[in-house]
Amino acid sequence: MKLLTLGEAAKLTGKSKPTISKAIKDGRISGQKVDGVFQIEVSELLRVYPAKAETPAVEIEQAPAQQDEITKLKMQHLEEQLEATKQQLQETKEERDQAIKDAREDRTRFMALLEHQKPRSLWSKITGK
Repeated sequence: MKLLTLGEAAKLTGKSKPTISKAIKDGRISGQKVDGVFQIEVSELLRVYPAKAETPAVEIEQAPAQQDEITKLKMQHLEEQLEATKQQLQETKEERDQAIKDAREDRTRFMALLEHQKPRSLWSKITGK
């Protein structure tokens, strides 16, 4: 978690200091003022403003063990999302199959009703009975 000053943030993104300061004040970027100097997390800054192409990426200093743990957590999260998506897909398929079955039954009933209608005789048409 590297913290940048307003000037460093401006250099990294190519934006002006007032632009970044306004973004903090508006709440688009979270940052804090410590001893009169803004402290902004790199991830928060890059979430709103991408880094300039010619600016080298800010290195995140983490131990390999921390990176492995983060990777494991990300994988676990992705696997959970995949399972939830599979479950939703299965439920959607079941709902679709039930809707198709219901539609076929309705069509069968409708066709049976149409086939069983007797033509009205001339006398019933005249009398309305």
